Amino acid sequence: MKLNKLVLAGLVSSLALTACSPQASNQGEIQTTGEGIIGGSVVAAGDKIQESIVAVYDAAEGQLCTGSLLPNNLVLTAAHCIGHDSEAMYVFFGTEVNGKAQRRRVDKVAISSLWETRQYEDFDTGDIALMHFQGDVPAGYKPATFLSETNKKLLKKGAKVVLAGYGITDGVTGDGAGKLRMTSVKIADPKFSVTEIKLDQTDGTGACHGDSGGPAYIEIKGKFYLWGVTSRGVEDSANDCSQFSAYTSALAHKVWLNRMANKLSVSLTNPDPTK
Repeated sequence: MKLNKLVLAGLVSSLALTACSPQASNQGEIQTTGEGIIGGSVVAAGDKIQESIVAVYDAAEGQLCTGSLLPNNLVLTAAHCIGHDSEAMYVFFGTEVNGKAQRRRVDKVAISSLWETRQYEDFDTGDIALMHFQGDVPAGYKPATFLSETNKKLLKKGAKVVLAGYGITDGVTGDGAGKLRMTSVKIADPKFSVTEIKLDQTDGTGACHGDSGGPAYIEIKGKFYLWGVTSRGVEDSANDCSQFSAYTSALAHKVWLNRMANKLSVSLTNPDPTK
């Protein structure tokens, strides 16, 4: 199963049609119960891990994902989180996705070219994307720090990694989306594919629907270092997120990410990069 975008009801239907100023807020609420991440803990406002995690909301399709804040108004997420109408997508800041949360409109996206041809394959699906949003970055937020090439060796079998997202808390009932939660799981296979790592969710905790696109970190001396993007479930015939998950390695896509980051910045400041 895929860790699909999660449909949320209740946000005002005009969201995709209204201009989104930096300080704008909705009167509508996304109707949710509980929190996100199965078997995890609530992330409180001001927690260190919160400062680079955002919600990604597709107002046209009413679907929720998670993302990681990068420099220059960029957000790292999964390719399958990008809707057909990117102009109807928003980045939400805060520990809860509701009408009071600060939001920014997405204006540019870049999806891995591998996704178009490999999204239905079992390995190396290219499930990674970048988004650019308008406006400023709210106070208290700063870009995630990527794991260095030197420390990639820490991503070995049995190593503990930290996941976070706004997804559901129950893979059977589908309840609990809309609040930021975190948890820890172990790496099941660091060489699941050339560009993906397999995580073990059989202990009753892990990522699920709505956490797609969200971060996977490894903690070193109290600091979280980003290395992965939530992609899909593995060996999960019940579709309840209780088995394993595949995470796209952002490190394996660093060349593409750097190129797309530069392209998005250039295209926004000067349509013709030759001038």
